[in-house]
Amino acid sequence: MLLDVTVTDLTGWGILATGHIASVFARDLALLPNEARLVAVGSRTLERAMAFAADHGIPRAYDSYAELAGDPDVDVVYVASSHHDHFASARLCLEAGKSVLVEKPLTTSPEDTAELINLADQHGLFLMEALWTRTNPLLRKAAALAASGDLGEIRHVSANFGFAFRGPPTHRLLDPTQGGGAILDAGVYPLHAVNLFLGEPAGLLGFGSRAATGVDSHAAAVLSYHATEDRPAATATVICSLEADLATRLEVYGSFGRVMINDFFILPKKMLVYRGHHRDVAPEVLVTQWPGAGYTFQAQEVMRCLRVGELESPMVPWRDSLSVARTLALWRTAVGDPTPAEEES
Repeated sequence: MLLDVTVTDLTGWGILATGHIASVFARDLALLPNEARLVAVGSRTLERAMAFAADHGIPRAYDSYAELAGDPDVDVVYVASSHHDHFASARLCLEAGKSVLVEKPLTTSPEDTAELINLADQHGLFLMEALWTRTNPLLRKAAALAASGDLGEIRHVSANFGFAFRGPPTHRLLDPTQGGGAILDAGVYPLHAVNLFLGEPAGLLGFGSRAATGVDSHAAAVLSYHATEDRPAATATVICSLEADLATRLEVYGSFGRVMINDFFILPKKMLVYRGHHRDVAPEVLVTQWPGAGYTFQAQEVMRCLRVGELESPMVPWRDSLSVARTLALWRTAVGDPTPAEEES
């Protein structure tokens, strides 16, 4: 269900790029007519911008990202371009004085991620990585259960996401110059899910294989976490793939219970909570509903932050985006993926 909010001024949105994910987001924004208005869209060609604007009822279409960023009625820009373009386009918008929601991953390197965060902070502008699963009500509930101690001490988290991709080698998913690969596209979701419960790992062992284009196409990692004052040592496992349809499942194991969410990335409707030590204990079933494709929660969180003047969201804080960026880099290095410097050469 949608959050119950009352606003006096609609947030003006601009959408940068016109691909599939931009269309999904635009359709979900249309479900929030009392909060959001789609002001403008920007593309590298006027033809694509005008076609997208016509499809989604957007009044202004620009054939450059700079013009979109300069629109005075745009309060926040959703950066929906390919991975390799996130940094440059988000920086362009921030330097133009616009807040930004940037599709995952925020950038393709921890250095660029840190630079964007610093830039947003210096300009006093909102910045958030568009990790819509972290605004998922079921994941938020699972994180709250873990933090409350209801599951005991969290000892292990497992998260997987993968699909069998059959597209051409020139597709962005397989193109190293566009930041392709399973880890950046699919692995970011399991890593963010694990981060929600355990934070940044102390160590990582990564394994995987690479496509003919050089990008990673299937990868797994074991993450280790040192004991702290608040919790004992813990572990996590993550798997991502462009070669196999993996079970998209999140499991959180504590010393007194566990949580399981099937299809945690694909509009999950229920969460199973097992309390106690016995494997045959009946689970408590928590359910939710999703409006549209599920992006409304993410958009509402952005607009809530803008209304109250927060530069970052507590649901996807800057420290977590930077932590995941560092872990993504470790994982890619472990499977021998091209480094960001190699991709740009």
